[in-house]
Amino acid sequence: MRAFGIRLALLSFLVLSLAMSAQAQSGRRGGYAGRAAATITGDELIGQTNLWVLEVDFKKPRMISVEVTDPKTREKKQEWIWYMAYRAINRTIDRRVDATDTDPQNDYDVQPRRPLFVPAFTLVTSKGVNGASQIVSDTVIPEAEPLIRAREKRELKNSVTVVREIPKLTPVGAPADEIIYGVAMWRGVDPETDFFTVFMGGFSNGYRVIRGPDDRPLIERRTIMQEFWRPGDSFDQKEVEIRLKGTPKWLYRPDVPKAVATPAEPKQP
Repeated sequence: MRAFGIRLALLSFLVLSLAMSAQAQSGRRGGYAGRAAATITGDELIGQTNLWVLEVDFKKPRMISVEVTDPKTREKKQEWIWYMAYRAINRTIDRRVDATDTDPQNDYDVQPRRPLFVPAFTLVTSKGVNGASQIVSDTVIPEAEPLIRAREKRELKNSVTVVREIPKLTPVGAPADEIIYGVAMWRGVDPETDFFTVFMGGFSNGYRVIRGPDDRPLIERRTIMQEFWRPGDSFDQKEVEIRLKGTPKWLYRPDVPKAVATPAEPKQP
């Protein structure tokens, strides 16, 4: 019995140690679930010598109940607002060329400025193979911002106030002096959403020109894509059910017009 008690105590200690280690690791990441590293290919280097790419950490989307004002009727009502917090760092990348983010591209650029960071988030839902999808662009929701700041315990700028020059370069692995902290917000997301994808634009100036369906030039911009899975339902909306589906990917995506959510009558939280 004594030997069994010792083994049980050792097992309990091991489980507790593993749990504390996992919690510490999560704390060091600040709760960020995904990271899109600042990576580029040789072909991209050749095609665009002034290319810059930010390292992006992001949290899983969350939901918060907010009393929002209808812009048309001015009536207030409770709605579920979806949001995603992120941070971005301008990491040094191996260019193997004699150019920097702020180098003049010609003799007339006597006072070059750093490029602007202008993010754009698009949430695309899917109900399955035969289900209808929904495209929702991030928007500024003033009523939600103080609630999000209090919950995340950090000042997070919306997609308008976060616009700024990109931060100074920071070597890989080194602490950054300049970090962008922001939040994307979506209103009117279909409560029956099971699978959805978030496209994050503005974290790189990478682009390419291809031939469109009508044989006209079509511009595609470097964008981060992350898929999510939400095994919930419209009557029991739980953000803890949202899970990452795979890892974030850099891809080139055509410019698309701003989309506005047009769901059915939203259900009350």
